[in-house]
Amino acid sequence: MIEFIEDTHTYLNEDGIIVPSVSELIRFKYPEMYQNVPKRVLKKKADYGSRAHGLVERFVKGKFTIEELRKKKIDPDLKIAVEEFENCRKMWAFHVKDMEQIVCYDNRYCGKYDILTIDNYIVDIKTTSELHEDWLRWQISLYYKAAGIKQDFGFVIWLPKGKGGVVKQVLCLPDEELEQLLKEYEKANPAS
Repeated sequence: MIEFIEDTHTYLNEDGIIVPSVSELIRFKYPEMYQNVPKRVLKKKADYGSRAHGLVERFVKGKFTIEELRKKKIDPDLKIAVEEFENCRKMWAFHVKDMEQIVCYDNRYCGKYDILTIDNYIVDIKTTSELHEDWLRWQISLYYKAAGIKQDFGFVIWLPKGKGGVVKQVLCLPDEELEQLLKEYEKANPAS
């Protein structure tokens, strides 16, 4: 049983030991990513992304309709994000099986995917101003490995703030590359 602590984005195994996250592994792989972006800017963008994810999840679970959303007094960009998500979902015609589920690979790392379709494809939602496809390849590939699902590709629904949404296919990495990253991370972080 894995416990997720939202405030610190920390995963704990059943013994209370911290398990690295998918994001932590990818930051290890790409340490320069976002290095020159001020922390306050990253926090603001992360907060916006979290709010957008939360609204999308509530919308998918039927907590409100698009018409009800339009009447809400919230950030107009968040309204656009949900509407664009729905446009992308209709265009691609995918059906959600599960959302925001924690997956863990042999207590070596954990993560929480955004969407799993009924066809067992992982779909990640991004609200970043730029789409970092290498990051996504690692992220989706690591989620699949932790979930025990074999797929050649996943998808991203990219919802850049205030703009139209885009669905893109993301090719997965070979299992050997994932194992190599895990070994390198574990060697550099022996306490993990």
